[in-house]
Amino acid sequence: MGEIAEALLNLGGAAHRDQVIARLEENRRQDSADLDLRARAVAVFDAHSRSDAGYGGVQPLFRRPFGPGAYRWALTAEAEAFLRTGGRQRRHG
Repeated sequence: MGEIAEALLNLGGAAHRDQVIARLEENRRQDSADLDLRARAVAVFDAHSRSDAGYGGVQPLFRRPFGPGAYRWALTAEAEAFLRTGGRQRRHG
């Protein structure tokens, strides 16, 4: 999940699924071959993009900006803001 979020952040917050998976593969080239990476990445993305993905009120991290079935992945606005600020909360007013 963290690797997907980092890849999306580095790709501007949204990218085609294949670009995200290619970035994950690049990061793992030093490790042994990982034949199940694509399937695991898709499963993790799906698990953390559902509206019921939150545990204890935590909101989903990922979304499909072009709707269900689309291959474009993105961080939610909240997740992107959190990651870009390093977790610092913005004050309103």
